[in-house]
Amino acid sequence: MTRHQTPLQLQQQANHWLELQRTGLNKTQQQAFMHWLNESPAHHAAYQETQQVNLLLAKFDDAQTAKVNDATKHSGLSKIWAIAACAALMVISLISYQYWPNSDLPSFHAQYQSARGEQIDFELPDGSQLSLDAQSQLLLVFDAKQRVSQLKQGRALFDIAKDPQRPFIVNTNGANITVLGTRFSVDSKSNSTRISVDHGRVKVQSTDNSQHLIELVQGQQAVLTKQGVEVQNINPHLVDAWRNGRLVFNNVPLYEVCAEFTRYHDVNFEFTKFSVRNMMISGTFNANELDNFLNLLPHVLPIEIKNNNNHVVMSEN
Repeated sequence: MTRHQTPLQLQQQANHWLELQRTGLNKTQQQAFMHWLNESPAHHAAYQETQQVNLLLAKFDDAQTAKVNDATKHSGLSKIWAIAACAALMVISLISYQYWPNSDLPSFHAQYQSARGEQIDFELPDGSQLSLDAQSQLLLVFDAKQRVSQLKQGRALFDIAKDPQRPFIVNTNGANITVLGTRFSVDSKSNSTRISVDHGRVKVQSTDNSQHLIELVQGQQAVLTKQGVEVQNINPHLVDAWRNGRLVFNNVPLYEVCAEFTRYHDVNFEFTKFSVRNMMISGTFNANELDNFLNLLPHVLPIEIKNNNNHVVMSEN
């Protein structure tokens, strides 16, 4: 008998096989893939749907997106609002509604992806409001028992509608987050996950279960890394500062600050020394004003900057 699997689990398995196929399957992997594919009709459906999603993402046209971005601006940052969001998401999303057995609650499945310098706001069928920051990717799967999102990369702001019967779950590469109704931001990177709570409560646990379950409340932030979990107090009013084009840093390494600007600008940073890379900096910067940021840095840090066609080299001064 085939063990019951959630839509998200099937989606993750299908994505796994697609990734392996991109790099090439060996004989053993090909046999394992065919066994998985033929094991259940649900596997066939998940694989076909995932292929469609990836084809849509592959056809994503930056030029067309730029035209939409030019028509809709928010605080200097490209942002797609309301109806414009729906139009753009038709290019990059696969959305399907279907009715599950023994339930009158519709399921919802969608995938969203934002380009460099683009932010997307959208409303979910349950009334929740989501904002996706630049260079981010989010997968959503709702069913009768739970609402699951997978933040594959980037940053998102969640304003979750209360539904005690269906908790809202956010999965990243480093954390599992469970809420009933709250407003919080999640920033998922390859080596860390940062959860910041504007209001309400969220439960957080690392994906490897090495850390005990922790609960965050308004004005708290948790940073999960392989080294552990660090909880900090923050200003809750700054949780969504990035939506207004404000990048706020408090004693952060220079390389992390520069990495934030790459979300919005086609720029590469090079640090000639490890000590330069790890210089600490605090402040609030406009995400759209890269040149102003680069002009300011030598006045607050002992560094020299050379910019050659958006290849920025930083060295000690």
